[in-house]
Amino acid sequence: MDTPPPPLVKRLRDHVRLAAACVFSAVAVLYAVLCMKLTVVDMTDGVCDFGGCPRGLDWLLLWALVAGLAAGGLWWSAVKGRAYRSAVGWLVAVTVGLVALWPGWLGFSWLRGPHMDLFSYQVPDGPGADKPLGSWAGDPATGFVIRARADGVTGYNGEGRRGWSLPAPAGGAVCAMSAETPSDTGLLTLTTAESTCGNRLVAVDVTSGKQLWTKDIPKLVGRPSAGGSLAATATADAVLAHDLVTGAELWRSPLPEGAVAMEVAAGPDRVLLLARTDKGVELFALGARTGAVAWRFPMPVGYESPRIVSASPAAAVGDGRLVVFDDAGRPGAGAEAPYVPTTGEAEWLVTGDVLYASVPEREQRELLAAFSLKDGRHLWTRAFDHDWRIRALAADRTGRIAVVTEGAYTHLWHLDPHTGKPGGESTVLRGLRLGESFALHGRTFVNLDDDARLPPIFDVAPTIGW
Repeated sequence: MDTPPPPLVKRLRDHVRLAAACVFSAVAVLYAVLCMKLTVVDMTDGVCDFGGCPRGLDWLLLWALVAGLAAGGLWWSAVKGRAYRSAVGWLVAVTVGLVALWPGWLGFSWLRGPHMDLFSYQVPDGPGADKPLGSWAGDPATGFVIRARADGVTGYNGEGRRGWSLPAPAGGAVCAMSAETPSDTGLLTLTTAESTCGNRLVAVDVTSGKQLWTKDIPKLVGRPSAGGSLAATATADAVLAHDLVTGAELWRSPLPEGAVAMEVAAGPDRVLLLARTDKGVELFALGARTGAVAWRFPMPVGYESPRIVSASPAAAVGDGRLVVFDDAGRPGAGAEAPYVPTTGEAEWLVTGDVLYASVPEREQRELLAAFSLKDGRHLWTRAFDHDWRIRALAADRTGRIAVVTEGAYTHLWHLDPHTGKPGGESTVLRGLRLGESFALHGRTFVNLDDDARLPPIFDVAPTIGW
């Protein structure tokens, strides 16, 4: 014959059941509300298809069901044991249930992964704003960024406020800007009222906005290039090199007769010129000290125009394939590698001796591929689940590769530059007004669309709340 437990032990047991029932009930209600929020508010499609299901929703539904079933069984046991008759028991149970909401919330945060949303932004430019041309990054420690438009260049400090402004000359416009800013010096080509774009080269300190030097150069072609200690530009009849710090002209190399300059790139060892000649499209390597032609190479031409990738190491893309060159201008062995697009919305990033490029996969989605600029080897390829487009590439402060991808949701990834493996889960970027063209600098986005209703720059921060 079973001996009934002492009254005190029975009461404690019943109170524990009551407290557990309140805990599981609170968690079940919390998860049910969060499931409704994810499916009604956050889900991009009516069903979880093509990546439209919010991350963590499946596990959240499962745990909501488990918590609900557990709560039902515990309430049945608590009612059977009449633990509900104790006011003290109710007080303790409700308190414990409310406290349990915090670990329940932490569990939800872990299931959904990291999220970021808008932190601060600049007011949109408004109607009549000129076309954005590009952006530069200042000191990464301060978060300073620079955005160029046809009517001038504006620097924004780490808080997103306007730091300095450099307007275009009266009656003129900013035509182009260099891709790189070595020694915190960027190059602009301007047009004055008397000329078409462009006839003036300007060096700018990207930290202060101060004009370091200005040169009037007729018939500038394309965008200028800053590399090593050189400022290189192409004109209708020559390639010019100026000292990046002082602006002194170092050399002038005439174009071959009948040649038309397409693109120029400067590096510590050489200046590369891509030009259309009577033989097709050729790549010329000019010595960094004298401007003498060291070698020339006929580029393969397909449906897309060739492009220069890097001056040092020397590399270019022709007919959708990466071609790297040694110091004598000999191309590397042509190993099988993914197609590298040079037109459209292709995203490229060159850091050190590696090219990171978005490449198509059977016209279904874009992959990120890494190539060595020393020997042209294909290093790795990274696919992004449920994401169809690669929107932006950047090198972050830790040396990783930051990638913004877009599918049903927009994600920010941080990849190991050597392997392409992500350093943890991607971050979901929520509710950001991104244009078709934008740049990423740290946590600052720079919109480069003509749409003047978008904020020119904005910052993101980890999401607080749901």
